Order: sequence, then structure tokens, then C-alpha cells
Amino acid sequence: MPRALLTDNKIFAAFFKPLFDALNRAVHTRQCNELPDQHWLELGVTRILMESASGRGFLQQYGPHFQSDVSVGLYFESLKSNRRLLLANELNDHICTQAAKELNDPLQDFEELRKFDVYAADGHWHGASAHEVRKNEKKWAPGYFYALNLRSHAIKLLDTADEVHRKHEHDMRALKRMGIETLRQGAKTGRKVLYVYDSASIDFDEWDWWKSRGGIYFVSRMKDGTAYECLDELEIDHENGLNHGITSDEKIIVNNQSILRRIVCVDPQTGKEHILITNQLTISPGLLAQLYRMRWDIEKVFDEFKNTLNEKKAWAGSVRAKKIQANFLCLAHNLCLLMEHDLEKDYGVSNEAEIRRRQKRFEAMKNAAKEAGRKWSTVYECVQRYSKRSVKFIRCLRSFFFLEKPLIDMAAHLIRLYAKL
Repeated sequence: MPRALLTDNKIFAAFFKPLFDALNRAVHTRQCNELPDQHWLELGVTRILMESASGRGFLQQYGPHFQSDVSVGLYFESLKSNRRLLLANELNDHICTQAAKELNDPLQDFEELRKFDVYAADGHWHGASAHEVRKNEKKWAPGYFYALNLRSHAIKLLDTADEVHRKHEHDMRALKRMGIETLRQGAKTGRKVLYVYDSASIDFDEWDWWKSRGGIYFVSRMKDGTAYECLDELEIDHENGLNHGITSDEKIIVNNQSILRRIVCVDPQTGKEHILITNQLTISPGLLAQLYRMRWDIEKVFDEFKNTLNEKKAWAGSVRAKKIQANFLCLAHNLCLLMEHDLEKDYGVSNEAEIRRRQKRFEAMKNAAKEAGRKWSTVYECVQRYSKRSVKFIRCLRSFFFLEKPLIDMAAHLIRLYAKL
């Protein structure tokens, strides 16, 4: 039987429904009368959404909305639990799977990507907690490595940075620590995994290993000064609108060992040249260039974490608590994705103002390209979606979260916000 919610508000219940459906199938749950898993999840995700500066402040300000009191000590003690960390990981995996099934996939029409899972990955750092243990008289900022699914836009934590190091752990060192199983993220046999990463990820020998042993590929920006030898000039299908703006596609060798591609593309609006490097040898160069443009989405999600949700520092000093917090961030983002989808499907909620702004930006880009005599890549038309959750949506959700109103009232208010403000 499903347990009672901390509040009986309908919007609260609708938001958490995917999470609690997943909880009913979870392996890492157990009975805890003092703080049941469901209530622990409600508190953690709600704290993310409500922009609270501290755990104590969150419980003091929002505790009266809940039907069950939770002490500060019990709340912080729960952040040390390894079982609850495993549960949060497991549930976010479930939510990511649901998002992949239900949400629109902007890459679904590209046959070349049919057998690929595609992720943008990067590291993200924020402030140390108030109770962080000092090392050499200094509190070091905690780091996290995330992967954003470029099909569904759902995000998950890959790992936290190694805190044995006193400075930021390098991205590539962290990726090596994770290994093939983590990087494949549960991809089924026969599926390939493509990571879009910035140039901090470049280690050609390691990517060779991951490609041969795990079907894992990368596309990144080529570092200045990279020594290489051109083996062949690859033919570019300029009749394919996806490849407009591609000026060069070469098969190269680096370190006398790694066979890669060097792709040169030109921004149609500015004329700026970008040089990409990848170990993926078959996908159209224009499509790979677009995937690299989509890497910006993960930066926008980090902006959502830090500025829209105001999560700028760790909740507690332990590595386990930091991983739990990161999973709550992922859950909050992913549950917002699912709720936005349901609001559009069931109530026709659409961010009309943003759609108009985006169309104006595209027209300006097209005109600039045309005036400069550059061709406009059709991939811009094919791949369109929001790069992060709207501030209007988050503010609306906060306003209605504890109100005794039906979801249709929130939908109507959000439609007005999107139309006018």
C-alpha cells in the first residue's frame, strides 16, 4: 500500500507521482518508522525546489506545511546513510528510464544515431558546506561529474570528485576512475554510447580503449597545437543540408596510434571556425557538429542548479551527503521535465513567449548567414527544445506546491505567465 504523503496537496502529489511509482519497485528501500523513505525523498527534493539556504532553515520555514515533524538531527543523520544513497541512485535511474520512454527525442529522426545513446558530460563545482573539514586551513570546493541525456534531457550523477586531491580533480582522471560499466550507463548489448565533452576529456589512448572494449565514443573540441598526420580527406555530402557549414572532414592519426576524425565547421551567423575531433568515423560531420553544439545544454542545466534553484554549496561535509544532494538535484530536474511534459500533453501548456523569442533568434541567424553568403544547416531546424527549465515554471511550481488547488489551476496560471510576461 502506498504510504501517506507529507502533505495531501494535489499538485505536490502529481509532481512526486513518478518518483513514488519508482519507489514501489525499488530494491534499496526498507521500513523506517522515524523517517520513511518516501518522506525522506519528499523532503530532499522539496528542499532543492524551495531555494532554502540551509537544512535547518528549510525545516523551520516549510515544516508547518507537512503532516509529519522531522527533527534537524534526524534529517542530517539521514544524509549519512549509504542505503539511502543507493536508493536515490536507483530511483533516479528509474526516472531517467521513464523520461527516455515518454519525452520527445529531438534526435529520433536521425537514422545514423539509431544505435547510439548520446550524452553531454562535464564536471560542476560549487561551494563547500558550512561544516566542511578544512585541509591546510582551507575549505575546498566539492566537485561532481554529471551526464545529460541529449535525447531526453534527463540528467544523472556519474560520480563526485576524488576529495583526496586538494585541488579540482581533472575530468579525465575522474572518467578513468569510473570505468567502462559506469560510462555505458546500462546501455544494452549492441548499443553504442557517444559522449560530447569539452577538451578536458581528451586522452586518445583511453578513448581507444573504451571504444574497443565498451563501444564508447567521444566528440570534442580539438586542442590548439595538437600534433597529427592527415591520412585521408573524407568526402562531404554537401547536398545534405546537415553538412552545410562543414569545410573539412579528415581522417587523421595522433600519437602514431589513434585513428580519429578532424572536422572543421563554420558558424553560419558569425563565420567563426570551430575544429572538432572524434573517434566516431561514420556519422555525418554536420550531425556531429550539432551534437557538440548541444553540449551547451549541460552548461545551462548547471546554471539552472546554481541560479534558478540556488544550489550553490554542499549541504554537509561527507562525500555520501554530497552524492545524495547531487541525486536530489537530478531528481528535481528530471521530475520537472516529466511534469512539464504532462502539463503540455494534458492542458496544452506551452511557453509561447520563449517559442517566439527562439524563432526570432533563428531568423536573425538565417539573415546573418544569408548576408554573408553562408549556407544555413538544416540541423538547426530539426533539433529544437529548451536548454533548461524555465524560471517561470519553477516559480509557478513553488507558488502552487503547497496550495490546496487542482493541477488545472496551476496550468492556467502558467499559460498566462508564458503568454504575457
